[in-house]
Formats: sequence, structure tokens, C-alpha cells
Amino acid sequence: MKFIAALFFTFLCVVLFMANTGQQSIVMDIKNSLPYGDKVGHIFMYGSLTFLANYAFKFRYFGNIKMNQYGAVLVLLFSTSEEFSQIFIATRTFSLFDLTANLTGIAVFTLLSIYLGKQSSRYNQRLLTA
Repeated sequence: MKFIAALFFTFLCVVLFMANTGQQSIVMDIKNSLPYGDKVGHIFMYGSLTFLANYAFKFRYFGNIKMNQYGAVLVLLFSTSEEFSQIFIATRTFSLFDLTANLTGIAVFTLLSIYLGKQSSRYNQRLLTA
């Protein structure tokens, strides 16, 4: 699963690079063809990355808060820094709505990982007793 998470992260980085340099891609074409495609794309791209990262880290979390899973925190840091970096890139536009969509995807898919992870033998055993 670590390989799939790394592969998806690489795919996301390529899409972001293409967007930062003003290049078109199939992902951008799909996004532009759907109503609210940009926000839906943010939710599912960062949400999927969050789920894969949480699974790759065996659903481990910081402290006593289950939502603070390693994968979710890393994706949160990455997505927030990527969104704020758009302030300095001429071909991009910073948007609080995009940031909100990122956070929504991260939160929803973290909740999904907590729920589905309890069914997995990879799940952090501390969560089963909490």
C-alpha cells in the first residue's frame, strides 16, 4: 500500500506541476467539464491521498485524538502549503474555497479510514480499545 500511496502522491505532484506551469492535462479537462469540478476534484484528490497515506502508516495517530492520523496530518501540511504557494505563482490563484475543499476531503476520508480501518488487521490496535 505504501507503493500505491507514493504513486498517487507522484501523480498528484505531476498534476500540480502541470497546473503551475499552465499546461493542460486530462485531469484538468475532466475538472472543467463537471459542475463544481474544481471543488469535487480537490475533495477526492486530497481525500484519496489521505486515505492511502493513513493506510500506509497503519492508521497510526498522534496523541489521543484519532483524527490526528499520521497520513492525514502530512496531507494537511502538504495541501495547505501547496494552496498558499499559489499566491506566488502567476498561473495559479489562491482560494479559500479550494483550501476548504481540501480540508473537507481530508476530514471525510480520515473518518472513512477510521471506520474502515477497524476492519483491517493493519489497524492501530490502540484504536480498538479506545
